[in-house]
Amino acid sequence: MPAQTSSARGVSLQGRAATGRYAYRAKATRPQAPDHAERAKLAQALGVHRQVLSHATAAIRTLTAARNELIAQAIEDGLTIATVSAVTGENMKSVRTIALAYDDLHPSGLPRSTQVAALKQKSGELRTAERHRDQITERRGALMVIALRNQVCDDLELASLTGLTPDHIRRATRGIARPA
Repeated sequence: MPAQTSSARGVSLQGRAATGRYAYRAKATRPQAPDHAERAKLAQALGVHRQVLSHATAAIRTLTAARNELIAQAIEDGLTIATVSAVTGENMKSVRTIALAYDDLHPSGLPRSTQVAALKQKSGELRTAERHRDQITERRGALMVIALRNQVCDDLELASLTGLTPDHIRRATRGIARPA
């Protein structure tokens, strides 16, 4: 049974407020509740990044499919695997695997220079799209760090906002100092 105070005839328990509920008496300051406006702003930014990342990933898939078809057609038309590898930046094993995946192609009759130019252009577009996706991913990581440092969201909330798993969030933010 809790100790009673001896000051008044009325019974008052230590650690209890006048309402009869427990009163928080810790000496440490409690963290401030996250501002709803800040949380809403962060949630919107993460939602936008999630959507933009989805579009960038779809563009990369489309560009990869188009580039792979150009690779296969170039090999079918007689370009060497080494030439295609040098133009696209892919290793020779990947070029060979891509070329073997398309077995129903017929020679197109396009000149070598046209095929090389098309491969260079599509490979450049693909690299640009991949850099754009990487920038979006880096910005999303920075937003996650801000949310955790400012205690706006926890790991589970961030997972739901970003579409990542809570384990991925923890791994990605492992070295981040979080207020206690």
